[in-house]
Amino acid sequence: MPCCTPLGLPRGIAFSLMSLLLMSLMACGMLQTVSTSKPSEPSTNRPSEYNTPSASNTGSQTVYDPVKREWITVQTRPNERLDTVRWKENMQPAPIKGGSSSSSASNNTPSTVPGTVPGSVPRPPNSNPGPNVTPGPSSNPSNNSRPTYTPPIRFNNQPEYELAVLLPFLAGTYLSPESSDNVVAEWAMQYYSGMKLALEQLGQEGMRLKVTVMDTKADTNEVYRLLRRPELNRAQLLIGPYKRDNIRILAEYAKRSNKPMISPYSAVGSLTRDNPNYIQFNPSLESHCRALLKDALTEFRPEDVIFVARNIPAEQTCLEFLRKANRERGFNSIREIQVPAEDKNFTSVNLRSYLQGKSQVALIIPSWADETFIFYFLRAVRNAKVSGQQVVVYGMPQWMEYEQMELELYEQCKVRISQVSFLDDQSPELLSFRRAFYQAYGTIPAPEAVAGYDHTLYYGRLLGSYGLGFVNRLESSPGLGLHTRFEFSPITSAPSVVPGSEQYGNVQRFENRYVHILEFANSQFRPLRRY
Repeated sequence: MPCCTPLGLPRGIAFSLMSLLLMSLMACGMLQTVSTSKPSEPSTNRPSEYNTPSASNTGSQTVYDPVKREWITVQTRPNERLDTVRWKENMQPAPIKGGSSSSSASNNTPSTVPGTVPGSVPRPPNSNPGPNVTPGPSSNPSNNSRPTYTPPIRFNNQPEYELAVLLPFLAGTYLSPESSDNVVAEWAMQYYSGMKLALEQLGQEGMRLKVTVMDTKADTNEVYRLLRRPELNRAQLLIGPYKRDNIRILAEYAKRSNKPMISPYSAVGSLTRDNPNYIQFNPSLESHCRALLKDALTEFRPEDVIFVARNIPAEQTCLEFLRKANRERGFNSIREIQVPAEDKNFTSVNLRSYLQGKSQVALIIPSWADETFIFYFLRAVRNAKVSGQQVVVYGMPQWMEYEQMELELYEQCKVRISQVSFLDDQSPELLSFRRAFYQAYGTIPAPEAVAGYDHTLYYGRLLGSYGLGFVNRLESSPGLGLHTRFEFSPITSAPSVVPGSEQYGNVQRFENRYVHILEFANSQFRPLRRY
């Protein structure tokens, strides 16, 4: 079986894409300026063949390796395993296991990315890059219907906007295939490659964007240095970075300079305060908990819902998120099961007594760090329920990544989990994007490339419609992408009530709060409901 990268791409293919982009970025340093006002002509020197992954969850496929110049067979993985939010016990995601890389790499000076000519973005040859991710009111299709995509907007006589993209390409740095920095660089390459296809699409629609790309090198010192560059100071919209410390630095700069900032990766909601310019695309842990409860209450009465949490800080924090969401809905207190932290085998609770006399029960357990505990919990659920009783267990995104779990337990307990994104292999729009990506770069896209494409089309079209004040339109402008919906809400601090008037808290950030609910059935996780 070919070895795969942590992103799920076969290592040879992932390195092909990274090598192509890194070599060009290193050619003249690490800064480039791209304009979408004059798109380049289609390229015709790519292989015309393209194989899309099958709809099955496992198997192999044949793809063209542009480095070896031959067709190779690679192992595929389930396309449902996307962008899983990884939380530690202290509630902080940990995408990078090691420390920051050295800041001694080459300076950020103009360069050209493969597939581009100076002043242009590569145009996908003979293809439509994908769906039209247009913000605005959308229909609510039934569970069995396919979501519809709004036609693109024509932006005529628009002013030119300057964007700065700060991502950890780590050019000029040796990256071991197994290193955490290699994972970071792969993410940046894939995300930016998807961005470029969206920038080309926006250019065809009449948007005039001047894009400056900078390498943060996953290093705080480098980010501070980039803040002094005139290109960044001129930028009107900021995109990136990746690491939490770097996000904090750029977020404070965006707050002081009153510039909108797109945070494409982090799901942590505490990286900046009182910052209405901060736009977080990945839902926070609280949004996941809220989504689980919202879904449960669409089918179950509040008295048929039970919260289950161990006596550890992370799960108790999630439990408070669930309580808060329940209070906001105005329901009475929901039953809770508190499990001692030392109970690894879930033996201290008589679960049958909680299920007795109920025709249906929903159990929400915001736990992810201990696969063994989840195994014993699910086994206890299976043993406690009686024939004809509907019992559904709601869990967290990491459950998709468990390696030792008996999948029969997922099926028997009707497991549902929250998830940031989902790719539908049957979607014509997704297949079109994959063809365009392959024709542009000679490799198949990772989920990060899809996110880069969706994010860029969404905020790019808002920018074209409303100008730099588009942040104020986020809440009223839902959008539909290939991997998720965009439903932004202002996250505010706690309101303070003054006698005779109510003062609402300050806007801390804008966050996309849409979360998929996936259900395990027929040996795979699939969306329970269509958008």
